[in-house]
Amino acid sequence: MNQGIPTILFVDKNQHIRDQLQQLLHEETWVCQFISSAPEAMVFLENHRVDLIVCDTQTGNVDQFQLLTKVHKQYPAVVRIAMNGNNKQDNLVQTLSEGHPQQVIPKPWVDQEFKEIIRSAIRQSSLQKQHSPKFQALINSTTLLPALPESYTNVRSCIGEDEVDIERMAFFIGQDVAISSALLHWANSALFGQRFQVDTIKKAIIVLGTDIVENLVLAEAITQAIAQKLPKIEGFDLGQFKKHAMASAVLARLLIKSLFPSDIVQQDRAFVAGLLHDLGKLAAVSFFPTQFEAAITLAITRECPLPDAEVEIYGTQHAELGSFLAEWWTLPPFIVSAILWHHYPHETPMDKEVIIAAYVANLLSYQFGYGSNGETCPRVITEKYREKFYLSEEENEILRSETEKTVNALAS
Repeated sequence: MNQGIPTILFVDKNQHIRDQLQQLLHEETWVCQFISSAPEAMVFLENHRVDLIVCDTQTGNVDQFQLLTKVHKQYPAVVRIAMNGNNKQDNLVQTLSEGHPQQVIPKPWVDQEFKEIIRSAIRQSSLQKQHSPKFQALINSTTLLPALPESYTNVRSCIGEDEVDIERMAFFIGQDVAISSALLHWANSALFGQRFQVDTIKKAIIVLGTDIVENLVLAEAITQAIAQKLPKIEGFDLGQFKKHAMASAVLARLLIKSLFPSDIVQQDRAFVAGLLHDLGKLAAVSFFPTQFEAAITLAITRECPLPDAEVEIYGTQHAELGSFLAEWWTLPPFIVSAILWHHYPHETPMDKEVIIAAYVANLLSYQFGYGSNGETCPRVITEKYREKFYLSEEENEILRSETEKTVNALAS
């Protein structure tokens, strides 16, 4: 089989269903194999590379129900989807909890929705292959990765190649009180040089620019989604997390401005990099709360860097998790790099100045008292970076004052 083409294994004892699926997918470029039983599926898996398995889990198909559990244990890099025609909630819960699928497709399915689910699963599989087998196993121990927040996709849909529909964007943002409030706070902050009050969403979009607005909406929407189902984790506080993100965004923009006082694009990129650099912590809290709490505890006990503790506990760290999620959501490459390299900026292959600014902003944010959340090691900024951004004691106090003013205004 062609190693570059995704291979999907469909397992269903019903010949009619297999024929329907084959007809539905005959024009797709994937390699699709249709098998009738769990034993046949295991033999196929032993002898072929498979990216995705789609398995019927109807009540009574005990072997096929257990097949997903076996695949989860023996082939953790294979993405797993269940097909189920029983719409009773308790059966779906059992399917998800015992069968270890990452998605459930109902029977009968809607053709276009079916294809979209398969495409997203194939995309996830492709992204996972860029990482270690241990990372793949970790990701595949969760449900299928979440979709982008609807509020963000609505805003992004207003941005075309040649023009931006500001009226429509303002309408979408105005549907969410928390996002609207955050946007107005930022637009009225001294950070963006406002002399007159910004009192409408439309004015805020014009003042901030669509790149900043887009990513502020993303950050706020993700935080809202996490807050609704946030488990209690010792050593992690969502409020402190938000303050740290705000402070890092402010500082990153100010730092880049000291190097490129007239380059608004670079300043905006630094702001976004600072705002989203710890996206992986939200991913860890959401996907692996028990392991993440254990990593925080280990970091505090040993007084070691949190990334080192994370690697020991679950084989990766929040920067890699965050960059994976950013790639999955097809966020701009500079954001992916800022998330991935915010602890090791010298290793980034692109946007080095922006990512160094986000790195230093992250350290300064902690030095100024904005959030710990497992990061307990001393915040030492090397002489090279202090010289780069002219970080004298006097300049540090100016940065501290500017950050405090902005964060306090936003938090009020």
